[in-house]
Formats: sequence, C-alpha cells, structure tokens
Amino acid sequence: NIFIVDEHAERLWLPQRHAAAVKAMLARHKIGERKMSVEDLERFVAGADVFSRQSDGTTIAAQYSKLGITLRCANTDRVNGWAEILQRFGDVGADIRPTLFIHKRCGRLIETLPTLQHDPNRPEDVLKIDADEDGIGGDDCADALRYLVATKSRTITQRKLRGV
Repeated sequence: NIFIVDEHAERLWLPQRHAAAVKAMLARHKIGERKMSVEDLERFVAGADVFSRQSDGTTIAAQYSKLGITLRCANTDRVNGWAEILQRFGDVGADIRPTLFIHKRCGRLIETLPTLQHDPNRPEDVLKIDADEDGIGGDDCADALRYLVATKSRTITQRKLRGV
C-alpha cells in the first residue's frame, strides 16, 4: 500500500526554502511518538532535470543533498506509470481493492487527478498540461505521484553460490 499523506508545491523557490518546507511538513506527522523526518521515507524521487549539470558543474540534486535530502532519479516512463496508478486505485466492480490512498490534505493532487485526459495521439498516456504563467493548473502533482509509484525501491538480494 502507498499512502499519500501530504503535499508540498511552490514555484520559484530555491532548494534551501523547499528543503526547509519539506522537513517542516514531515515533522507535522508522527511515527509513534516521534516526529517524522526525511530518513523515514523509503524513497525521495525527482525528475531527471534536477540531475542535469548547471553551468558551474553542480546539480540541483547535489544542492538538496547538502541540505539533507538525497534524491533518486525517478522512473519517468509515462505509460507504465499511469497504468500503475490506475491499477493501484483498484476496481470495486471486479472486487480489486485499492493499494493507493490519498489524504484530504493533498488538495492539489485530489483536484488534478479527475481532470486528467487521455492523450488523443497516445491513448495509453495522459495528456500533458502545463501550469499557466501564474502557476495555476498543470499536472505536476500528478506527475509526482506517477514518479513515486513507477520508481521501485532498490532491493539487494545476497545469495551464497554453490559450485557444480
């Protein structure tokens, strides 16, 4: 199961301000008696653009890392990501239970998901919608959800090999 319990979205902020806001958002939640922190997250993913080198050779991901938030490059496969979200919503008619739950605090995401439309040129994909000049609208929060569900946790399996 995946539980989306909060959201953070702001435009034109520097990484320092985003990192502080994300940490404050996590601290509003508790695990047992202690406040939640970045270390409690199984994964923290971002689009490939934050890993691109800037003119000075640094990356936005490196800036976040210095602030205590280690980002992993998200799987941005649109078709399989949207299929995963659809599957996780379940199907009441087929008695398939949901495995994705979104808290009411996630207003932007809840508002965006029902407005998504199939891309007429690629029906298995969702039509990309950009925010306007004021940052209103767009599908960035839905893309963030897609990144989350499409990017699987890294698991390492260790086995003792036996010769023949």
